Amino acid sequence: MIWEFNLKYSVIIPVYNVEKYIDRCLKSILSQNYDDLEIIVIDNGSTDRSGSICDSYANEYANISVYHIENHGVGPARNFGLSKAKGEFICFVDADDYLVGNLFSDVENQLDSQLDLLVFSYYNSIEKNLSEIDRSAKILPTEGKKDKSDFIALFQELCLTDMMYTVWNKIYRREFLEEHQIVFESYELGEDVRFNLNVYQHVNAVFLVKSGYYVYISGRVDSAMGQYNPNRMNYQLEELGKVDQLMTSWNIHDEQFVDQIKSRILMSNIQNISAQKIPLPLKRQYVEELCKNKEMVILTHKNTPFINLIVRFLLNYRMYRTVIFLKKIQILIK
Repeated sequence: MIWEFNLKYSVIIPVYNVEKYIDRCLKSILSQNYDDLEIIVIDNGSTDRSGSICDSYANEYANISVYHIENHGVGPARNFGLSKAKGEFICFVDADDYLVGNLFSDVENQLDSQLDLLVFSYYNSIEKNLSEIDRSAKILPTEGKKDKSDFIALFQELCLTDMMYTVWNKIYRREFLEEHQIVFESYELGEDVRFNLNVYQHVNAVFLVKSGYYVYISGRVDSAMGQYNPNRMNYQLEELGKVDQLMTSWNIHDEQFVDQIKSRILMSNIQNISAQKIPLPLKRQYVEELCKNKEMVILTHKNTPFINLIVRFLLNYRMYRTVIFLKKIQILIK
């Protein structure tokens, strides 16, 4: 099959009740001063002014298309966007985040018909009322074009950066996605991870860019990641199992790597619980439920270097309130 492309990029933005943020997001893409792209906005059943704001942009800019659909989750919304895309390369942006720099022009020369995926660095931002309080950079450990064997050799190091799970710091070749029938599956959490693992299974050429072009707003209370979901850790452990399966298919067997990721999963969930505005007894209950998970029982009883010795002692002796307190003030726990 021969693909013909009218545009270099399709930028896909799922939108749901982000009237405070969508204006900034769209302006950040339009300010790239790059003409060879289309912006596909999927209003995912918003009940606020998000849809009308997007419509006003579409009326002003010919390269913006807005579709209003019923809310079936972010994965189906992105799939809808993919079905409408005409660009050679696909970029996903979340509506409460935004771009910086000149992403599309800067990486244009790296993108060709032989490249399946480009990954770039990004920034974590903490803000209040749209004013930034703090920003930290997430930088890839290396850069340049990597073939399949190079990518496999780097895979564990890249995973430990936590930069390989999200879709919004990547650019995908549309023909590659269609050839391998890679779409988003419907999950309560973790659609990005499963999508990317399917990409990594088939990818033959990847380009890594150390420059940061995306600002991720972390800790927004009304976002999916800002709220505590009791099923979150189970989903993450399922995803880790799929990561392990992928590495096994590449003849990589590394129990320490798996334990390191499990430790991060446990501590990030405790951090999430500690940050919630809920009664302390409920926080304790949630942490106790985490620690009763069979995989975590085994992990916390191991002599693993990935969980602080004092924290491991506190967890094993069910001193959960102390752990919550230490995590909240960021002492001892990493």
